[in-house]
Amino acid sequence: MSAQAVSKGILSIGSWSVVKMATSALVLPILARMLGIEGYGQYAYYMALLLLASQFANVGMMQTMTKRIAERPEDVAWCRAVAHAGALINAVGLLSVSVVEGPVGQAGEGVVVGLVVGTTAPAGTAALPIALVIVGVLMFDQVWFYARGVLHGLRHEARAAIPGMIGVVSAGLLGVLAATAGLGVTGVFAGLLTANLFVAMACLRAVLKVLSGSECRESGRTVSSVTGPLLRFGLPAMLFSVLNMALCSLDVILVRHLAGEAQAGLYAAAIQWSQFVWFIPIAVEGVMLQATARLWAEQRVDEVSQLVGRLVRYVLVGTTFLLLLVAVLGEQIVTVYFGPRFADAALGLRLLVPGALCYAVARVLWPVIQAGGEGGHLVRLIGMIVLVDVGLCGSLIPLWGAAGAAMATSISFALVAVGYVWMLHRRRVQVFEQVHLFRWLLLSTGTALAIALVAAWVTPPLLSILVGAVVGTVLYWGGVFRLGLVQVEEIELMVRSLPGAFRLTGERLFRSLAPVLLRLKAAAWS
Repeated sequence: MSAQAVSKGILSIGSWSVVKMATSALVLPILARMLGIEGYGQYAYYMALLLLASQFANVGMMQTMTKRIAERPEDVAWCRAVAHAGALINAVGLLSVSVVEGPVGQAGEGVVVGLVVGTTAPAGTAALPIALVIVGVLMFDQVWFYARGVLHGLRHEARAAIPGMIGVVSAGLLGVLAATAGLGVTGVFAGLLTANLFVAMACLRAVLKVLSGSECRESGRTVSSVTGPLLRFGLPAMLFSVLNMALCSLDVILVRHLAGEAQAGLYAAAIQWSQFVWFIPIAVEGVMLQATARLWAEQRVDEVSQLVGRLVRYVLVGTTFLLLLVAVLGEQIVTVYFGPRFADAALGLRLLVPGALCYAVARVLWPVIQAGGEGGHLVRLIGMIVLVDVGLCGSLIPLWGAAGAAMATSISFALVAVGYVWMLHRRRVQVFEQVHLFRWLLLSTGTALAIALVAAWVTPPLLSILVGAVVGTVLYWGGVFRLGLVQVEEIELMVRSLPGAFRLTGERLFRSLAPVLLRLKAAAWS
């Protein structure tokens, strides 16, 4: 896969990630204020359960179809057989987790049977309506995951990204309207259900259109002939995805059960801000499976190493700046963003920063390991770390509530990154060879100190955030190019990979900035 194709894929998926992040950034503080700390904790609780159920329902088909189709995208019969078999397997998985039982027990409590929610609903909650809505969200989510698997494998990322962007914005608007109307958590999820219906239909139409072409050669493959290989790859992929999602979601669930919904709300506020910075690794993660599948198949390990090293450098450089702002200005950010009632979330937010940086790198690495055929090793590693995380949560949450969960999560995320780096090192993939660690550490430390001085000097929270962000941006990104952490030529390549009008706008902006960037680069080595 060419560098330009990788850049194009990253930009397509990255656009969706940016839109999702921006929408969440606008919507979540409104929801937090409308629902209150406990209501927001309940919302985060149900969302965590939904995300876990989605991984079970998908049976690893999104990653599996991406890998298998990306290996032979020119063979239309193979692509169709993989798509049809994946749809069948996905449907069976969805049915297995979408069993709903009505209210039982005392005080209107109820349960959702199976893996959709799988635990007792909070007291006073009308369990059956929220359960039915969550099942609907789950169903349409699966259609989108299925479509992403097919379209990413065929390198049509934009056909999945554009409906996804519209869906994210629509879900946010409908959720805010529902919360404003007093419909509570059930209304918010009903808005998500409506938006997901549109996304599912649009993406399914795109899949049918892409697979309808007949210009490619035919191999005569049938659904039955590919089902076994898909399951052999998909089941370990599902186990890994479930465990990986458990690592990101179980903490919210455990905080709610061990410390109450108020602490769950505080923890959800903290981890939400740490996750905002993951839009860069999410964009890169989305293309790594397809980008490295053929390279591994052809044993081109050196090319895998070069690609991974370059993209890890991009992720580390981009994510570090955002996390520096969060680490230094955590209290101001939480107070301004969620409101004074959430001020206690600042400690948890700061504790999550080291782990969030480690996990940003880890998100780039796991699809590479999976594409290399080591799904079983991934499952075993992440399974052990989930057990460690549960043990840490069980020990720390009763003592320190949301802050204890943040400590447990940060440690677990760091262990994941160490494990992934070690697995790739065994296969001669040098993850940090292109990072220039000393320069990166020097720049990060200097920028953090500068932002801290600004925060100490400018006391109003909102003004402190604005001034700190401006000062940090100038110092950090000036240093990135001055120290050669990102090359001007790399920026030019990414700009040229932009589609249509975006490329023209990007080229104009690049031409205006290129002289400054080149002078910075020259000054670094003069």
